[in-house]
Amino acid sequence: MAAQRRNRGFTIIELMIVVAILGVLSALASVKYLDYIEKVRVTRSILDIKSIQTEIDSYLAEGGPPPATLAAVNLARNDPWGRPYQYLPLRNAAGMAINIGAARKDRFLVPLNDDYDLYSRGKDGLTGVALSAPRSFDDVIRANNGAFIGLGTHY
Repeated sequence: MAAQRRNRGFTIIELMIVVAILGVLSALASVKYLDYIEKVRVTRSILDIKSIQTEIDSYLAEGGPPPATLAAVNLARNDPWGRPYQYLPLRNAAGMAINIGAARKDRFLVPLNDDYDLYSRGKDGLTGVALSAPRSFDDVIRANNGAFIGLGTHY
């Protein structure tokens, strides 16, 4: 009588297939997770810019001159990527236009705002004056004097 041996374990090929499947699934999940984290950071930046805008507009409504910096009115804070929000007043206390050359501009090189610029340099930390510059695509901007707040690529 010959005894039959049965192996009840997994072969190395079966184990390699399982590991490969798990690797592919984890790679897909991590890409989705990183995309989600980036969307959360953009949304957080939009909310921060709206909050800062409300505070600056309240300050202006009380008759104060436009603040020279965000720190001057205790609004200096960092964006979700760890860099300070960018602020540039475009009018002085007398209402005269200033800093127009440094103002953010759309693809037709028309300034986005006529009161002040407020934006985040986004994920890459780079920016340009014109939104059509590739390094400005991920910037979270305030445009049309606050009527639009969002990604530069969506403006």
